[in-house]
Amino acid sequence: MTMAAHGFKRIVLRLQPRVPDRTARLAVELAELLDLDLLGLFLDDTSLRDLASLPFARELRTLGGGWQPLDIERLSRELDTAARSAERLFAEMAQRIPARCRFEVVRGSPRTAIEATSRVGDIVVILEPGSPSERFTDQFSWLSDAAFRSAAAVLLVPPRIARTIGPIVAVAAAPDDPCIDTALVIAAAAKEELVVIEAHADAGPGAPLPAMATERGVRVRRVSLGPAGAANTALLAGALERIPVRLIVLTQGAFDRAVATAIASAQQVPVLVLEPRPPDAASERAASL
Repeated sequence: MTMAAHGFKRIVLRLQPRVPDRTARLAVELAELLDLDLLGLFLDDTSLRDLASLPFARELRTLGGGWQPLDIERLSRELDTAARSAERLFAEMAQRIPARCRFEVVRGSPRTAIEATSRVGDIVVILEPGSPSERFTDQFSWLSDAAFRSAAAVLLVPPRIARTIGPIVAVAAAPDDPCIDTALVIAAAAKEELVVIEAHADAGPGAPLPAMATERGVRVRRVSLGPAGAANTALLAGALERIPVRLIVLTQGAFDRAVATAIASAQQVPVLVLEPRPPDAASERAASL
């Protein structure tokens, strides 16, 4: 699978202290599947060090320790230890594609780190929190906002992944929605069926698909939601419930972040949210497929 076929070059995985194995495996498998580089990113949040340097900052220590000043040297050692541990775990999980993997420690806030690191051709992996309280923390909010504001695509990963085999689904808000091309490439690489959910008024059984569907032997099935499909999330949810989906691809703008997040949570499968295709890139993408 060539990079030109899908336009992606790299997956960016934030290595949290307790990043779930399933999320790490998913990132490695997708990188291997699409022949992408994989960047393991450990965010050294400098706000913690800044906080520790303030004379009034305190921490509550157990076993009768009470409130004590934050120990900046101890905090720095703990962060350095966490970074080394994350690097070892990253090397272990990426053994299948060692030549394509790189580990990097970036200092700064989650927002500035993602903004500085991500670029066109990246897929930034965002692990959705397991509880509503975690979802509304400043750190997750800043990280998510930065990823969606960047030029990268975003892969939303739910706390639990229901299945790792099954059709690749493109939720198309227009006949030429770029999610169709991307989902087709992934389906071909994964040897899975492609299901195109047509959530627009121009849906029809005769609409053409890129020639690669035939060339790569990808089975394609269409599901039309009718003229009201793009605005009716209940119709979309009902259609998805009838498909044992493995991965969903949609385009940002056609569906907002809240819809993408709700889909990932309800279906318990990853959702790849693409940046809208620039107008002058449509003909180039069609030619590559």
